[in-house]
Amino acid sequence: MGDYDAIIVGAGHNGLICALYLARQGWRVLVLERGAEVGGGLRSAQLTVPGFHHDRYATNLGFFAASPVYRELKAEFDAFGVRLLRSERAYASIHGNRAVRVYTDIERTLQDVGAIQAAEREGWRKLVEFYRRVATKFLPLFYVECPSREMWQRISRIALGSPGDAFRLANSLRQTSAGFASSFFRTPEMKGVLEAWGYHLDFGPYVAGGGIFAFVAAMSAHLNGMPIVEGGAGRIGEALRALIERAGGKVRTNAEVSQIIVKSGQATAVQTIDGEQFVARRAVIANVTTKKLFGGLIAPENLDPRFFEKTQRFHYCPGTFIIHLALDRALNWRLTDELARFNYVHLNATESDIDETYQGSLKGLLPVRPLLVVSQTTPIDPSRAPVGKHIVRIHVRSVPGQIAGDQGGTITSCNWQDAQEPFTRRVLDLVEGHAPGLRASIIGQAVESPVDIEHQNPNFIGGDCVSGSHHITQNFMFRPLAGWSNYKTPIHNLYMIGASTWPGGGINGGSGYLLAKRLGTPG
Repeated sequence: MGDYDAIIVGAGHNGLICALYLARQGWRVLVLERGAEVGGGLRSAQLTVPGFHHDRYATNLGFFAASPVYRELKAEFDAFGVRLLRSERAYASIHGNRAVRVYTDIERTLQDVGAIQAAEREGWRKLVEFYRRVATKFLPLFYVECPSREMWQRISRIALGSPGDAFRLANSLRQTSAGFASSFFRTPEMKGVLEAWGYHLDFGPYVAGGGIFAFVAAMSAHLNGMPIVEGGAGRIGEALRALIERAGGKVRTNAEVSQIIVKSGQATAVQTIDGEQFVARRAVIANVTTKKLFGGLIAPENLDPRFFEKTQRFHYCPGTFIIHLALDRALNWRLTDELARFNYVHLNATESDIDETYQGSLKGLLPVRPLLVVSQTTPIDPSRAPVGKHIVRIHVRSVPGQIAGDQGGTITSCNWQDAQEPFTRRVLDLVEGHAPGLRASIIGQAVESPVDIEHQNPNFIGGDCVSGSHHITQNFMFRPLAGWSNYKTPIHNLYMIGASTWPGGGINGGSGYLLAKRLGTPG
């Protein structure tokens, strides 16, 4: 009969969600996690100074808040004290001596848009109206299997209901973020507002497919706010673990899986690095990125050589560099004090800066003016720091996972251990140019290079926090591979979920939710 019905490798949020739904359908479930904590990219920690609670990776939970998982579990999250907070000041984008502040209030936002150029107000209104018409029809597609009959039915209804909107939406799937932005705006400042959001994923301004992501992310944050978890994003993982255990499932941390055992073409068990084996009667579910699963946990000899070769061509994004700061006061933004109250502030969000950074990252070069995503959570959630103190996270997009050189010619080291300190100085200089007195306000600092990020989570190869490029050839029905986007693998009873599968990176819970539905459906 086996020890368990399902064994889930990896306690990222998709693994936890899958485990919870299966446990509630009567499956005997075991989750094995190599780290000391659950949550994967959804973790918080006191990284700098005791009493300062930092989100390590994910902090904006807009997509999760709109997911069926959150809707279905909201009452239980509330009971655990997991509360989403939303600020009316969603994000801002600084361009030289000008800032575009994006509120959840459209009219207030239009004042800043009009200050850039009066004609740009009309472009913003059209963008908002387009989003409002298509969002309720389009966004649910991220929570159906791709491809599937349900997906094609939903797409047909969109096309028949509004052919013009359907055409524009379909066109945005192949447009670059620069091309999409240019269809609404003329000024570099307003184009940069959208292009920065496209670059949160692996979309330089001239990469096909970036249009849809820039559009959805920018407008969703504008109209719905950017939800954060009171007390830290890691509280979601903790709540999911408690719900799993309440439903009869088991979650073991500090239990690293070394291999998935395959017999006669079927996944039958897993083995930990300590030599323990656990038998799975119905499913082994790997919440693991493509290259760590195929050729890692699954030995190459258990795979068709052609399939294995395809898995090794799975492409990862450039890396991320993160600086966590504990401050004795809020940032003193030069343009306006109000910027200290916005969830995100984008710096260096011009088309040329982003493209130069992207092209350099692909060549292994450290950027001179990378896109900086300055996250400020304490104005809306004071519980994350002592009274009167603040936390800030600077998310650098993007950097090479392996350094080949420096665009500025001043950092000579080609390993992150030695390059980390001078690169940190460069980034802090960029922020201090807009927020004078930054360094004088720092009372604690923690830095995570791509090497550190991958060490914390092996799914983030080379510091790629979205576990694989989202370019068109590796997205939708091609994620992770053409013909294998529905969580099945060539090995019977082995399934794959997580950010390397549809619907991709970020905190959405889609793959764990969809696989649990599939496995729990009779027949």
